[in-house]
Amino acid sequence: MKQVWRTIEQYEMLQPGDNVLLGVSGGPDSMALLHLLYSSQERLGIRLFVVHVHHGLRPEAEEEAQYVQGQCAIWGIPFRLFRVDVTAWAQEKGMSLEQAGHEARFTCFREMAKVWQIDKLALGHHKDDRAESSLLHLIRGCGLDGLAAMPPKDGWIIRPLAQVSKKDLLHYCEAQHLHYFTDSSNLEPECLRNQIRLELLPQLRKYNPRIVDALLRLQECCSADSDYMEQCTEQIWRQYSSSEMEKVQFPAAVWQAQHTAMRRRLLQRLYRQLTGVGENLAFRQIAQMEHIAWGTEGSQQLLLPGGIVFYRRYGVLGVEWQQKQQEAYHYCWQWQKPLRLEEAPYEFIGTVAEGQVVPRNHHWSVSVDAEQIGVTLEIRNRRAGDRLQLSGGHKSLKKFMIDKKIPAEERNRLPLVLCEGKIIWIPGYFLAECVKITAKTTKTAVLQCRKKNAQHESL
Repeated sequence: MKQVWRTIEQYEMLQPGDNVLLGVSGGPDSMALLHLLYSSQERLGIRLFVVHVHHGLRPEAEEEAQYVQGQCAIWGIPFRLFRVDVTAWAQEKGMSLEQAGHEARFTCFREMAKVWQIDKLALGHHKDDRAESSLLHLIRGCGLDGLAAMPPKDGWIIRPLAQVSKKDLLHYCEAQHLHYFTDSSNLEPECLRNQIRLELLPQLRKYNPRIVDALLRLQECCSADSDYMEQCTEQIWRQYSSSEMEKVQFPAAVWQAQHTAMRRRLLQRLYRQLTGVGENLAFRQIAQMEHIAWGTEGSQQLLLPGGIVFYRRYGVLGVEWQQKQQEAYHYCWQWQKPLRLEEAPYEFIGTVAEGQVVPRNHHWSVSVDAEQIGVTLEIRNRRAGDRLQLSGGHKSLKKFMIDKKIPAEERNRLPLVLCEGKIIWIPGYFLAECVKITAKTTKTAVLQCRKKNAQHESL
């Protein structure tokens, strides 16, 4: 198996001192990989750890788990067995058994990677697996990243068997007298991957007996192109993006100036930056995001998988976690007493001053005619049909908020102050003419709105 060592050296997969986690199913691929690394761990200067995930799907699964555990005990390799109900996992998350099994395994791998302080995760994928993955993604529809899937090295994931055929691995197991199990579900043509393995690849070999090698050449070409594009994306991303704990943003004008390929990668990057998930969005979702990103008026948004909202707001593209719908609130405010809102981060303070107090030119702190507002005001958030009385006539509150470019996520919790059912004050944005100080004013009410834990200007 000299090719395995050439692959490890070519991609610099292992360094002395590495803690290497192996996902071992008990099949010929993972058993061959385990034996190869175990036989050379002292020479390589690495330490091995093994995880086996019992999916509970096949009668022979218990025997497989016991065999892998026993072999690790003989070789002195730390071992952890996980029992996962993959059927329940798939039902709960609305995914196929194949997807659920993949997600369950990686959840277990990540858990033990923290416990054992793992540097590398070694998987037993060989070149036939990689060829199948290329065809799988091609049939489903993909871009460069899909065709480049399952590379020999991908971050902390390494595939030392990436350039070795299944046939060679079976010969190795026989030569080393390694016992292994055959997964009977791999012989059932129900799932697409099995159909590719059992039906499509044999047909393609009639056209090209070396179809697997041809697909791997395609994969490596796509991988190099994808890597270059990703480097270009990273340069633009670092220059223009901005990130907070709950939000990631990118200038729409900069995005629109890029090539189509770069624009799509930047949209993918927005999503991954917030979620921390390496998986890409579907082409249909990217197309929907592009349509919104090209808009020029107002704001629009789109709900993406995982409770993520993509939006365009006045020249900015961004993603954020979906917020729970703001509940309606309504308070009666005796304005000479402080009031703190429970549903929104605002508090109100009112004081009385004799005569006329000249107001500052902003709306977070206002001076109004105390005779015009009475003793009690209402404070609530917006409702359908709300309108404002402006000097030039009436305007819907919705249109007013759009014109003022009030962020969409703020509109439902922004407090409105009403007198006798009419909106007289929107802190930060609006003060009605009917309550403003005039030459006839004899008593002034100074009203202030402050954001909790924030500093605002005051009179």
